[in-house]
Amino acid sequence: MKIGQVARKYGLSKDNIYYYINYGLLVPPRGGTAGSQYDFDQETLRDLEMILKLKELDYSLSDIHRMLSLRRISGLDNPEDRRELLGMYTSQRQRCVQKLHHYESVIHRLDERILNLTSRAEADETRCTGVPLSMLGLLCCPYCGRPLQIANVNMDMEYIYDADLHCSCGGDCGNGADSQDITGDGSSKSGCSGKSCGPGYRARIEEGILITPNGYAGEVDKPDVGRELYKDLPPSLISLFQRSYNYMTEDLRALDLSGRVVMETYVNAWFFLHNHQQFFTPGGYYIVVDKFPETLAMYKDLIDRESYHLPILYLADSSRNYPLKQGSVDLNIDFFAVNEHNFYSDTFLLDELAPYMKKGAHVLGTYFCFDNGARSMKNLLDTYPQASTNNFSLPWFRQQIDQSGIRLDHERLCGSTTDSGNNLGFGFHQTGEKLSLVEYFGRMPE
Repeated sequence: MKIGQVARKYGLSKDNIYYYINYGLLVPPRGGTAGSQYDFDQETLRDLEMILKLKELDYSLSDIHRMLSLRRISGLDNPEDRRELLGMYTSQRQRCVQKLHHYESVIHRLDERILNLTSRAEADETRCTGVPLSMLGLLCCPYCGRPLQIANVNMDMEYIYDADLHCSCGGDCGNGADSQDITGDGSSKSGCSGKSCGPGYRARIEEGILITPNGYAGEVDKPDVGRELYKDLPPSLISLFQRSYNYMTEDLRALDLSGRVVMETYVNAWFFLHNHQQFFTPGGYYIVVDKFPETLAMYKDLIDRESYHLPILYLADSSRNYPLKQGSVDLNIDFFAVNEHNFYSDTFLLDELAPYMKKGAHVLGTYFCFDNGARSMKNLLDTYPQASTNNFSLPWFRQQIDQSGIRLDHERLCGSTTDSGNNLGFGFHQTGEKLSLVEYFGRMPE
């Protein structure tokens, strides 16, 4: 029987059969002349059938080779050979029993994890948050700085779920029985002083998210509600992320965030706080900003189902003209936010956020940068024509830090990769060019 016929009969590839021949498991005779084809006789087919049966018993090829050798040498007529073969069967059985016990233990631990996740999902299904009442004192009109008025409110003793917010800045403030100013102490005060500070301002709280008039009108970006940016990331890049996470959480542990205000922006790309809630205290206050309400709603739903109970104000705004009191933020978190800002602007994000930061506030983040990344930057600018040519430039980042008066306690290289894989998040990265992550920690000017 020729090798092709053998392959078809036993459902094997020719390569597989040749491998067995080269390994010495099969020794088929050839035709009468040198270089002629293998001709599988009954003895060789019997060896092949034995190989396939022993593979079903989980034997290695080296063990199978030894067992075939015992049969070839003595036909198993020698009692010593039979004892050796019996020992190989017994040892394999013992290994299978050990594997069985191991996998029974693995199945038990997996069942515990499945039950834990299922129980958490069922327990958290009805939990829903809104704008925390404890954070209303951080809100104000971005034009005149006065408290916003609120009407048409749906709330409970902890959160506001739906409401209309407005300030007419010297015009008709709409003060009436159904319209009150938001103040930090829960009291009601009259609205603007009569001095016109700018156009009327209106925003709304919808399903627990504060949505401003500054919506995103561009076409090059979309809300990542399916978390597509996280898919197909290569292990080398994920390892870099983890090194930067380790550095950032190390710095977080050195801070007491009780009573402090923490802000993270541009979370449509990467969202540090969501993956590291365990490092933040429920005694702090957290502001999460993105241009897409849909992204915020997706993350809000995920966080609502988890058990960390952080008071979070979700703010949908595509500008940096936030309805937040100036000088209120104690810590800004940046994981790719400075980079993403430069997809759409030439300015330095930390300069844009400076009005909302307290004097001496901390800044903690990870900056992504290329080393001689000309082709990667060309790819980026082809996709985002409005992007800054200084994006992913560590010298530019350092220059902006210096010009802003930010004092860095340290800057740490997390590592580099030359291949970010074929994915949505880093599709512009040209394979072969070095992409590095640099963690930084410092303070705003006093």
